[in-house]
Amino acid sequence: MTNCIVRVALVFVLTTALLPAAAFTNGSFETPVISGFDFTIVPTGWVKTDPTNSGLFLENYSAFSLPTAGGAGTQAYGFGGNGVTTGNLAQTFDTVAGGTYQVTFQYLIQQGLEFESLLAQALNGATVLGSDTEIFNNTAWVTKAFSFTATSSATTLRFSDNTGTALPGVGNGTNWALDAVTVTQTGGPTGGAVPEPSGFAMMGLTALAIARLRKRVSV
Repeated sequence: MTNCIVRVALVFVLTTALLPAAAFTNGSFETPVISGFDFTIVPTGWVKTDPTNSGLFLENYSAFSLPTAGGAGTQAYGFGGNGVTTGNLAQTFDTVAGGTYQVTFQYLIQQGLEFESLLAQALNGATVLGSDTEIFNNTAWVTKAFSFTATSSATTLRFSDNTGTALPGVGNGTNWALDAVTVTQTGGPTGGAVPEPSGFAMMGLTALAIARLRKRVSV
């Protein structure tokens, strides 16, 4: 009976150590829940870069009368507020080296009819694994996708307001919204992320403790 308990404990600990620590999350920007729009709130799981703190904002569809067919829920993320044409929103998540992934997302313009530009990138540090650039002025949601092959156990997905770079002097009077972001593995190796060094250390300590426990049981 004791040996059975030891085996169960070992399987539980090793499985826990191998579980991904940061799966991709909140691609529809539904948390936290807000009404209207807010420049200070960052969607759960994401990190924003906004030099003026007045260009990127979490929004409810009702704040800009957005069509409700854009994605899951009733919230989106806005870029280009107050004439700002810089800034980005990013999330780093677990991947499997050698695995292929597809990123899908939806976008439209709001408040104005000028053309906007966005840049979507999958990154391993500064290395671009896959990207998509769009120049657009659609007022209905449009879905786009691009693929990448992961080269490590973590990949960063970043959406940038590229209007000031792709279209200098154009788009200052318009802003745009992003929604329904998904990341799906489409091929290659599967399984959890490679354990961090601390995970390996924990596994070693666990094996040592269990070995000692087995010795005691056998006496």
